[in-house]
Amino acid sequence: MKKNIFWSVGLVIVLCGIFSAHEFDSRYGRSINGDGKAYYAYLPAIFIYQDPTFSFIDEVELKYYPTDKSQFKDFRNKQKNGKYVNKTFPGLSLLYAPFFFLSMLVAWVGGFAVDGYSAPFQWGIAFSHVVYYFIGLRFLLSVFRRLKIRDSVSYLVFIGLIFGTNSWYYLVYDHSVSHIHNFFLATVFIWLLLNWIQTKRMQYIGWSGIVLSLLIITRPTNGLMLLFLPLLTMLSGRQLKDLIAKEYLQVKRLIPYLIIGLIIFSIPFLLWKWQSDLWLVYSYNEEGFNFKNPHFFEFLFSYQKGWFVWNPLLFLCIIASGFYFVKKSFGQFISFFLPLTLVVYVLSSWWCWTYGAGFGQRPMIDFLPFIAIGVALFLNEFKRINFTYFVVLPFCVLSLIQSYQITNSILNGGTTIKEQYWSHFLQLKRDAPSVIVSPNWKLVDQKVLNSVQKIDKSHPFSQSIKTRELKSVNIVVLSIEINSYTRKPDLRLVLSNQDGTLYKDVYITEFISTSATQMEFKIEIPDLKDQILTYYVWNGDSSTEAEITKMEMTCYK
Repeated sequence: MKKNIFWSVGLVIVLCGIFSAHEFDSRYGRSINGDGKAYYAYLPAIFIYQDPTFSFIDEVELKYYPTDKSQFKDFRNKQKNGKYVNKTFPGLSLLYAPFFFLSMLVAWVGGFAVDGYSAPFQWGIAFSHVVYYFIGLRFLLSVFRRLKIRDSVSYLVFIGLIFGTNSWYYLVYDHSVSHIHNFFLATVFIWLLLNWIQTKRMQYIGWSGIVLSLLIITRPTNGLMLLFLPLLTMLSGRQLKDLIAKEYLQVKRLIPYLIIGLIIFSIPFLLWKWQSDLWLVYSYNEEGFNFKNPHFFEFLFSYQKGWFVWNPLLFLCIIASGFYFVKKSFGQFISFFLPLTLVVYVLSSWWCWTYGAGFGQRPMIDFLPFIAIGVALFLNEFKRINFTYFVVLPFCVLSLIQSYQITNSILNGGTTIKEQYWSHFLQLKRDAPSVIVSPNWKLVDQKVLNSVQKIDKSHPFSQSIKTRELKSVNIVVLSIEINSYTRKPDLRLVLSNQDGTLYKDVYITEFISTSATQMEFKIEIPDLKDQILTYYVWNGDSSTEAEITKMEMTCYK
């Protein structure tokens, strides 16, 4: 009964998180976003548009995403012959495919646009993360049972994985990357290897090779998972040399699996040929690894994006795993830490070692199953583990809060410094933007509007503030006090001049709350002469409702 409660409650909590975090009908709430647009684009390109140039993404951006292009992602990289290829590998599209085809059916039956990006497709990609992650946990449970780990330990580890690491962030908030799906593939890979090691049945090693091919064409660095094979053999009480002996490893029986694996492995080459007439390209162009200058320490310990700083529970898991393995044998200790060190070395050598914005070191999610095995074996040594909940749960709360902070721009993933981290520690309210006026700025004009105004679907524009005719100005500070009860309100401050040669808009969606918030924005403009400037608020003709209590425009030279 307790086991069923875990799966039911865990699934409900994750789904509630997704429903609360996303508005799939909003231009700002799409699940297919960021790098996910590139991973996903193979499917509509092949099955809907038959377009190897991906030219359809320009129309899709106008139809479904913010018109200010704040979420625009051009993933087409030019090759030497002048043609373009999708920069990402296609493995994730294979995992998306069942949900893509189901979404096509739902869109067709439900009267939605069957264009690959309407609501059913956005929902389908979001739910694929949940399905694959929980199936991955089921495989990991089977792995634990093969290693004779108690279920009570397994479910404690699962709680830590879901809520105490950055898995939660990429399950709920950010569906733009491949790591949740890689987590699933890694658990299947481990399960197959353990079955092969413990049963000596050839189909398991065959299928593990197929899964490894899929791992590699999803994210090539996943090939490093094979380095953990010696550890798995030791945990099963076997030796690797015995497993690859001629009398045991029957190569002829592996030929069908090798053919399937090679077909999967050939998919990127076939797609490169389809896109660019080239069989082999480096689709990332100038992006690559610098193995001579890895950011090893920063990758692990920096406030900017340190793996252990943003996931301290995993630091404890690594320490616990080390205690367990060194107690068992030096060989197990080396077989765990040497591959893990090489993984960190390779990943920290990537040109962008922070891997952009987001929560923590996201590529390490792919390798969490191996770390989970270590900490589960450590906890399994204790007859009672109830006391560990007092350790795990506070870290889960911390991870959930920091996921919320990153999502709501309270902290900026990838650029956070030590002072920002601690000054905003556990803070749930976003700082409103402000402007520091330089002593070198000369005040030219200032207008204030102190009156309560309502913006809604019937009244999409606020009252406007107009300056006198200005002789010279090149810096304008727009100030507003506003609140809204609409989730993710579509609001912008607009600055324009009389003849329309100047039009600047500032989107303020991420800073608005239900309580009145004061915010300021600096806008630099061309040096204008003999112009009247106008400042107003617009909801983009959406259903956004808001209340404005004060507007102010200050002009400087």
